[in-house]
Amino acid sequence: MTDYRPDIDGLRAIAVLSVIVFHIDKELLPGGFVGVDIFFVISGFLITRNIVTGITDGSFSILEFYHRRVKRIAPALLLVVFTTLVFAQFWLLPEDAERTADSALWSLFSLSNFYFWLNLDTGYFAEASNELPLLHLWSLGVEEQFYLMWPLFLMLFYRFCRVRILFIALLCVALSSFVYAEHVFVDDPSFAYYMLPTRAGELLSGALVAIAVLNQAERAVSSQVIVPLGWIGAVLVVGSLVGLSEKDVFPGLYAIPPSLGTAAIIFSGHCQNDFLRRSLSIRPLVAIGLISYSAYLWHWPLLAFLHYGYNEITPITGAAALCGTLALAWMTYRFVEQPARRSRSRAVTVFFQQYIAPAGLIACLGLGAMYLDGFGLRSLSGSYPTELHKIRAQKTRSFNYSYVCQEKRLARGDLQNDDCILGPSFADDANVILWGDSNASHYVGMLASFAREAGFKFRNVAVGACPGIDGDPKPFVAANRLSDCRLSLNIVRPRLEAFDVVILSSSWSSYRGRSDRLIQAAMKTAERLARMEKLVILLGKVPTIARFDHRCLEKSLSIPFLDCPNPNNPVADEITDVNGRLRAFAAKHQNVAYFDATPYLCPKGQCAAFDKNGLRQYRDFAHITMSASWNLGQKILRHQGLPLPFALIKHKSHQMAED
Repeated sequence: MTDYRPDIDGLRAIAVLSVIVFHIDKELLPGGFVGVDIFFVISGFLITRNIVTGITDGSFSILEFYHRRVKRIAPALLLVVFTTLVFAQFWLLPEDAERTADSALWSLFSLSNFYFWLNLDTGYFAEASNELPLLHLWSLGVEEQFYLMWPLFLMLFYRFCRVRILFIALLCVALSSFVYAEHVFVDDPSFAYYMLPTRAGELLSGALVAIAVLNQAERAVSSQVIVPLGWIGAVLVVGSLVGLSEKDVFPGLYAIPPSLGTAAIIFSGHCQNDFLRRSLSIRPLVAIGLISYSAYLWHWPLLAFLHYGYNEITPITGAAALCGTLALAWMTYRFVEQPARRSRSRAVTVFFQQYIAPAGLIACLGLGAMYLDGFGLRSLSGSYPTELHKIRAQKTRSFNYSYVCQEKRLARGDLQNDDCILGPSFADDANVILWGDSNASHYVGMLASFAREAGFKFRNVAVGACPGIDGDPKPFVAANRLSDCRLSLNIVRPRLEAFDVVILSSSWSSYRGRSDRLIQAAMKTAERLARMEKLVILLGKVPTIARFDHRCLEKSLSIPFLDCPNPNNPVADEITDVNGRLRAFAAKHQNVAYFDATPYLCPKGQCAAFDKNGLRQYRDFAHITMSASWNLGQKILRHQGLPLPFALIKHKSHQMAED
C-alpha cells in the first residue's frame, strides 16, 4: 500500500460508527446515514489515487485492478451473504426468507441497488425496511458499478487530457450529480437514493482530491489556508451527522456538505500533520477503521434480524449488537480479509477461488431457498407450516380489497372507478366522498355499514401518507411523498364540488411530528367546504397500539423467546388531544359534524390488538383491519343505532332530492 494514511482509517471508523449508531437508534445521531457518503468519498480518493499512480508510471493493468478488487471485496462479502442466507431460513417467515434469497442473488452480481430500487415496497403498509437483512449491500452495488467504468475512463482521458481541463470537467459532473439527485428525488426518491447517477458526485469528490494531490495542488494553496480547511471540513461532516435527518431530501444538495467536508479533511491531512490528522490517527480509531468494511457488512444483518424478531432495539440489545458487530468484524478481518489479500495466486485462480466458486454455491443455496423451501430447512420447525396456515387465516390488509381505493399517487381515472363506490343498490348515485390517507381507508368497512343502514352511497379515495387538506402539504409530509401528495391533492380538490357530503379522515396526530399546523389546515378545509353548503364530517384518529407487530404470532413459531402479548393500551394523550380539538371545532361550526369510534374500539379507554374473541382488530400499530372495520360499524349500529352525523347524510340526501 503506497503512502498509507492512518488518518483515513480513522475517518473510516467515524463513518462506520456513525452508520451503526444511526441504525441502532436514529435519535442518537439523526444524520448518521451520511457515514455511507463519507465512505464513498474515501473510496473515490483511494481507488483513484492508485489508478492514476499506475497510469502515470505505466504499471496500471485492468486485470490486476480487478484482481486486487476481488481480493479486497469478495471474500468477506460472500461470507456475510452466505451466513445471512442460511440464518434467514430459520429466522424469517417463508416469504421473507425468499425475498432475502432473491436479494442475495442480485448482490452476487453487484446489483443490490437495482434490486431494491425495483422491488422495495415503500408504500405506507410496506414491511419495515430495517427488517431486510441485505438492504445495506446497495452501497457496494453503487461502488462496483462505478469501478467498472472509472478505470477505463481514466485510462482514456487522464494521460491525454490536460489535468486542469479534466479536473474542471469532473467537477462539473460531480455537481451535476448532486443537482440531478435533488431533481429526481421529487419523482423517484428510491432511484435518487440507490442509484449511481445520483451518488456519483460523492465518489467523484474523493477522486478530485486524489487528482489534486497527485498533481501537487497544495503548492497553489497557502499553508495558512490548509489547516483551517481541514477544520471547516470537520465542521461540515459533524454538522451533517447531527443536523441532517431522514426527513430531509437526501441525496441531493444536502449531500454536498458531508462530501465536501470529507474531501477537505483528506486534502488537509495530505498537506499537514496537524492536530486533526493526529486525532484521526489514534490507535482505537485506526483499529476500527481497519475492520470497518467487515463491520459495515455484519452490522446490518444483525440489527435486521433483531428488528424482525423483537421489533425494538433497546439500549442493551443495541450495545450487544455493536459489540457483536465489532467482534465479527475483527474475526472476518483477521481470518478472511487478510489471508485473501495476501494471496499470491494468479488472477484467474483468485477469480475462481474467491468469487466464482463461492458465489456459485450461494446462488444454488439462494435458488433452493426460493424454489425448494430452503432445501427443507424450514421443515425442521416441526408443525410450523400447519400452525402458520392457521394463523394466516386471520390476516387481512385494507388495500387488498378492490373496493378500498388507496393509492400511492392518484390518477384522474381513479375518481371514476365504480369499484370505489359502496352502499345499497337502491340508493341514488354517490354524492358522498370519504377522503384522506390510509386512516380514511381503514374506515371504509364501518362507513359501508352505516351506508347500508342510512341508504346512501359513498365513494372512497385515499393517498397513503398524504392528508386530505387544502393547501400545500409540504409542511406535513415526508420529502419522498411530497410530489405524489401534491399531484393527488390537485386531482381531488377540484372534484369535491360534485359531492354534497365530504367525510375527512387522516392520521391527524402523526403529521404533528413535522408541523403542528395540520389541524388548522384541516379546519380551514372543513370551513371552506361548509361555506359551500356541504356537510363535512370529521372522523377522529384511531388510537394506536404501542410496539404492535401484526406478524408476531407467525414469527413466534421460529424465533425463540418471542412473546406476543395482547395488553390493554390506554388511549395516548396526543390522540385524545387532537380528537378533542376536532370535536370542539365541529360543535362551533354549522354544516360540520364529528364522529369518533374510539369508545367502541377501545372500551373504557383501553385498546387491544385482539378482541375478546381472539380476532385481530389492528392491522398494524395504527390501522384497524378491514374485518374489524365492518364489525365496528355493526357494533355501533347495535348499541346506538345510526350515529347522528350519518343520519344527517340521509336527511341531506332527501333534502337535495326535494330541491
